[in-house]
Order: sequence, then structure tokens, then C-alpha cells
Amino acid sequence: MKYDIATKVIISNAIESILTKFLGIDFSSVEEIKEIPEETVSLKRSDYPFQITRKNGQKEIILLEIQTNFSREFVLRLLDYTVRFMLDYDLKVIPSVLLFNPSKDATGIYKDDIITFNYNPIKLWEQKPEHFLNDVWLYPFLPLMENGLRFLNEIERNVYQSTELDIHEKADILTATAIFTGMRDKNLSIEFIKRRRDIMIESPVYEYIKEEIWGEALEKGLEEGLQKGLQRGKKEGKKEGLQEAISLGLEIKFGVESLKLMDKVYKVKSIAKLEMIKEAIRKANSIDEIKNLLK
Repeated sequence: MKYDIATKVIISNAIESILTKFLGIDFSSVEEIKEIPEETVSLKRSDYPFQITRKNGQKEIILLEIQTNFSREFVLRLLDYTVRFMLDYDLKVIPSVLLFNPSKDATGIYKDDIITFNYNPIKLWEQKPEHFLNDVWLYPFLPLMENGLRFLNEIERNVYQSTELDIHEKADILTATAIFTGMRDKNLSIEFIKRRRDIMIESPVYEYIKEEIWGEALEKGLEEGLQKGLQRGKKEGKKEGLQEAISLGLEIKFGVESLKLMDKVYKVKSIAKLEMIKEAIRKANSIDEIKNLLK
């Protein structure tokens, strides 16, 4: 779900760059096809169908599919979509797939005893991120590219300092970047969110990942705390882990100002109460609910 939502936000703003930079397609206009005539209500449709007009006036259809992991079944669905659009629109159809995770099977050709089918695989892991630094709407895909994680600081700085993007556009780009970063390194994703949560909360996409990322942050904090406390015994280690998890949870859910509560958290001696506070943060609608537990 989170990948679908993040991708939809980015594709709607980056389609022209995807067509030119990933597929090498020259065009004068592009328009998303919102619906395709269906014979049955159960018929599936393509992720992102577009009708383009090339500069010579020729009209074509681009099918852009998004695939996290490549599979034979996916190629057959793409073949199905391609044939249906050819029949319904009587235009040349160019089937393409934006692939997130590496696969040696994504060759661009499907062949069996009966069918030979060609499609365009956009293999993000083979792309050079430095080639796309001048297009901010492609930034979320950079972490999935070759050594792309090393560009996170540059992505963050360029988006944050941009004078051409409004706050909501910055939020969408940074949130999507955090989501796709998590496919390569969850810890980096969590740190990225912690740094730029002030902007990300402006994006509707953030609401879909908040609970998941926050839960991962709690587990990370608990694990780190346990490791730190091992030398002082299992019980003390668990206490430190819970305190670290509460700290991370407060910061991610309520912002850095909420960390003022940590002085009171450190005074809590009961592991059971710390467990209760940790779970309360997950469900709380306001910081006041946590304050009441610490009275």
C-alpha cells in the first residue's frame, strides 16, 4: 500500500521526466488515460496508461507498470494490458515497467513455445543517481539506484532549500524518499524521517507510513537499549531499551518538543509502567495523554 501511494504521488508529477530520461521517448504532449472500456467488472487495469503525441504528430500509448519484485505472472498481466489497449484504441502500445528490486529475469523479452513479447524494463538498480539530480521529482527513486543511498543528504538539502517547491510538494518528495530508502536500509529511513518529520507531516502519504515507521523505531530503540544495558543485567537492559524506545516514539509522533517529558520517563522505575507508556504513545491522539501517565 505505502509503495503504491508514494509512487502515485511521484508519477503524477514526474511522468514527463520518466518518459524522456528513463524511456528516451520524445513527445509534444502526454495525457493520462483515466479509464479503459471494460467488458467485466472484475477486469484489471494497467497502473499508469498514458497517451502521448510525438513531435511528428503520431499518437501512441505508454503503459507504465510499477513492480517491486519481478515475476513471470507480472509479464503475462502486462501482455494482457497491452493487447487490450491495442484493441480498444487501435494505436501502437509501448509496455514498460519501473522495477524497484534487482532481478536477472527482467530481460525485456518474454518467450515460451507460443508467445514472444517485448517490453521496456526500467531497472532502477542500474541507473546512475547523479544523472537525475537536476529533477527533484525523481529524487524518491534515487535510493533504489546504484549506490543511491549516499545521495540522501544531497536530496534532503536540495529539497529543503528549494524555492520552487511549496511545503506540500517538499513533504511529498521527502516522504516518498523515506519510503523507498526503507527498501534498502530501514535504519537510514528512520533517521531520515526523524530529521525531516517537520515537513513530512504536511504530506497525506506520511499518515500511511507513520505507524509502521514508528513501530520500527520502537523496535530499534528497544534493541539498542538492550545492548547498552547487557553489562548491567537483563532487567536494567530492558529498562534502558524501553526508555530509548519511548524517546524515539515521542520524537517521531509528537516532535522534538515532546522529549522534555523524558526527564520524567527516566524517573519511572517500573518496567511494567514503561511498557504501558510505550504502548500509550502508539495509540495517543495528543501529548497530553502521555503527560497524564507521568504525573
